[in-house]
Amino acid sequence: MATTISATLPRQLSAGDLERLGARCGIAYRFPALADHAQATQTPILRGRVDELELRRGIFLTRSDLTVLEPYASSSLAAAPLFITVILEGKVRLRLGEESLWLSPGQALCSRFDDRQALEARQEAGQRLRTLNLAFRTDALAALTYQYPTLKALEDGPPALRRQTLPAHLLGALEEALALDGDSGDLRLLLDALMLQLLARMLMNMNEATSSDTYHHSTAAIPSLSNGERERLERVRQALDTHPEADHRLADLARLAAMSQSSLRAKFTAAHGQSVFAYLRGRRLEKAAELLRQGLDVQQTAHAVGYGHASNFTTAFRRHFGMSPRAYRNAA
Repeated sequence: MATTISATLPRQLSAGDLERLGARCGIAYRFPALADHAQATQTPILRGRVDELELRRGIFLTRSDLTVLEPYASSSLAAAPLFITVILEGKVRLRLGEESLWLSPGQALCSRFDDRQALEARQEAGQRLRTLNLAFRTDALAALTYQYPTLKALEDGPPALRRQTLPAHLLGALEEALALDGDSGDLRLLLDALMLQLLARMLMNMNEATSSDTYHHSTAAIPSLSNGERERLERVRQALDTHPEADHRLADLARLAAMSQSSLRAKFTAAHGQSVFAYLRGRRLEKAAELLRQGLDVQQTAHAVGYGHASNFTTAFRRHFGMSPRAYRNAA
């Protein structure tokens, strides 16, 4: 296992620093607000911390905690068989070919792209941007797939963007990993475990995706949302958050949002990175974890969060948390 920290970048990065970093990492940077290139190379673009780590041989993890001083954009110049980014704070616009989406706090993106189709990102000025990125070389991904054969599904298919909202327990662990300093064995063990959890989440998302969870390449644009639509979608989200155990029907939620059912499906997915019922499932399971920690047994918890059968609940819980409800309760 390769565990050498490759670089800790300066506290302040100019346009020139980013261009040099891009030359090493295969990324082209652009600075739309800076017309004079000579002046631009000295202009501060980012302030904060970026740590680069080769977690395993050919698997690179980057932790960033930055303030964006000037808007900038980036384009990949090399192929990536697998790339995962998590946004803990801030907002990033991403594009791959004709496919485009926003990535918001609490969301993760799983992507693969080749040298004919660049992954493009744009960051706006005036925001704090805290992220965790994982990039895999082809040989490293092949070795990991040999160890965990189900990961082969992440390599299949054309270049694509897949976005999902992460559960609260995983976001908390990622926040801890971003905050820790040093080069201790404990930190490395934590980061390696988080990498495997993120891969499992990405794989789970592919297995459970419905047509409304999937971001189709060049077939439909992400709906633009007015302020009024966002407010009505927020009413739906609050209803799911407040009563995840309820028997929510799409028709009832569409009436609450004052939208058609098809509009609610598309616009909720655009706003939250997953379908209405994928979001509801996550909220039910998060509440279930809380009840198990409070001491309820599996049967009681299943009924309390809206599952009619404990067996269905156990299957869903295991997919979400990687362990059975009973094991989770015993470990709490």
